[in-house]
Parts: sequence; C-alpha cells; structure tokens
Amino acid sequence: MNAPASSRRLWPALALLALALAALCALSLASGALQLDLARLWQGVTGQAGSDASLARELIYNVRLPRTLLALVVGVHFSLSGLILQTVIRNPLADPGVVGVSGGASLFVTGFILLLDFFKADAQRLGLSLSLDMLPFAAFAGGVATAGLLLALSWRGQVQPMRMALYGVALGAILNAAAMWIVVGWGGGRTETTMLWLAGSLYGRDMEHVRAVLPWLLCGTLALLCMLRPLAMLRFSDDVGRSLGLAVRFWRLAAVLLAVGLAASAVAVTGPVGFVGLVVPHLARQLVGSSLPRLVPATALCGACLMVAADLLGRVAAAPLELPAGAVTTLLGIPLFLALLMRADWNLK
Repeated sequence: MNAPASSRRLWPALALLALALAALCALSLASGALQLDLARLWQGVTGQAGSDASLARELIYNVRLPRTLLALVVGVHFSLSGLILQTVIRNPLADPGVVGVSGGASLFVTGFILLLDFFKADAQRLGLSLSLDMLPFAAFAGGVATAGLLLALSWRGQVQPMRMALYGVALGAILNAAAMWIVVGWGGGRTETTMLWLAGSLYGRDMEHVRAVLPWLLCGTLALLCMLRPLAMLRFSDDVGRSLGLAVRFWRLAAVLLAVGLAASAVAVTGPVGFVGLVVPHLARQLVGSSLPRLVPATALCGACLMVAADLLGRVAAAPLELPAGAVTTLLGIPLFLALLMRADWNLK
C-alpha cells in the first residue's frame, strides 16, 4: 500500500516544490537592501525603458539573478551528494560535511588560492593565473583525498557506517581548523574574503561562478541518472548486492566519487554549507517515499528551495547587513533535523 500511495503523491509534491522554488526565486530577485515591488521587478526583468527600470534591470541581472541561480545549483549539488552518501554508506547521518568531504575541499581550495598568491610573480612569468574553472578541480582533489582517507580509516572488511560517521566528524573538524589556520596565518589581503567564503556565503558571486559550476551539475546529474539501479542495490548489504550480480566495490567507488564531485564543486564557489545534504534527503523521503527514481527529483527541488530561501533570509533578516547562507542553513537545519529525528524511522531502503 505504501508504494502506490507514494507514487500517487509524487507529481503533486513535485509540482508544489516547483511552485515554491519559482516563488522563492521571484522573492530573491525582488528582495534585498533595495526592495523592488512587482511593477519594478517586471520592468527590470522585461527590460522596459526608464531610469527606474534601468536601475532595476542592473540590480536583477548583475547582482541578484547570479546569486539566485548559484544558490539553486549548489542546493541541488549538496542535497544530491547527501542522498548518494546516505544511500551508499547506509548511514542516515551522512552528508558532505559530516563525512569530512567539505572540509577537505575547503582546505585544498584555500591552499590552492594562497599558493597562487604566494607564487604570483612566478605564475605570471609562466603565464599562469587563477581561474574560477580551476577551483572545482582543486576542491574535487581535496574531497577525493579526504574520502580515501576516511575509507581507509573506517574499513573493516566492509563499510562500517557508524565508524565512518565518527571518523568523518573528527576528520572534518581537523580539516576545517587547518583551512582557517592557513587563511589566518598566510591569507594576507585575502583573509577577510576567504573567512567569509569559509562561512558559506554567496556574497559577491556573479555569472562566472554559475558558469564554473554548471558543467559539474550537468555531468553529475546525468551520471546519477545512469547509476540509479546500482545505487538502489547498494542500499542493501554487500552480500545481497553480489548475489544480484552487482560489482559492489566498483559501484560504491563510482557513487562516492560522484557525491564528492557534486559537493566539492559547490564548496569551490560558495564555501562549505552545512545541513543541506543531511536534512534535505529526509525531507524528500517524507514527501515522496524512499524509491530512488522518485527521491532524486524531489531531493533536488527541496535542496534548491532550501538554499535559495537561506540566501534570501540572509540578505533580508538584518539588511543592510548580510548573514552567510551557511549560517542560515545551520539555523534552519537544526530544528528540521530534530523534528525528523522524532518522526522518522531512518529506513533508507
């Protein structure tokens, strides 16, 4: 009875989530230190003539639209990464931050930026320069290194979900502290902006950041859709997967790399953002059930909604001051997570 009921509520749930996302995006374009009413918002979006319309158009297309699009994309990245990790590791507490992937990605990105600054003269002589397109690859290297170390520490013949979570929390804390130590010690003129980035902020982001992460979104989503069947079997024990003809180690490694790629590319442009990958998959399960083909679109939409809402609240809650989106997702995520702890049975199958 549960599966048909979940199927019947899939499309209404997706439609409501899509409408909520559209409404949040519209509010994000209209809200901030300078509020735009519906008339000015429409004039700015459609490019009508007039000084007010010109100001609104500049504000929307150069400032707010890039931030909104980036919040949407990284929300999808973090939430799908959390879904994959929870499925593969079979641990309901898994997410990029909990297993240390975000910490490793942050450490490599900060180290990469500061090394380029330190050897700036040599880099210019060799014709090298910092490009936003390079940051996701640096973050991916850090995420992969952290995931490999975590698997090596927690592996006891097979995946140990609770051991992995505990090692991941400790490893993530160490790596985040190391990243902050590097920034404070050698950050120089970049210290303030890098510390803001480490808090998970979308401040100052533009379309270059969106373009840097879009290929990772497209490739990651396509790869996830192609491995839905192996992922569904990885939710069960390794023995069950092998009996079904699944190459368990290969597909687990592929899934972990995909989760790392999604999370690391998001960290590269916004910094580490907590609780999105942890909470959103459980919210999606409450809405559409636990079938992976249903969970993927619901998780993506929920993650996009949460991240756009967090960025919006961060901009308007204390305007003209701004709270980092990472701080807002933590404030939103803690009560949601506690509510889920009380309601859910943590059944991932």
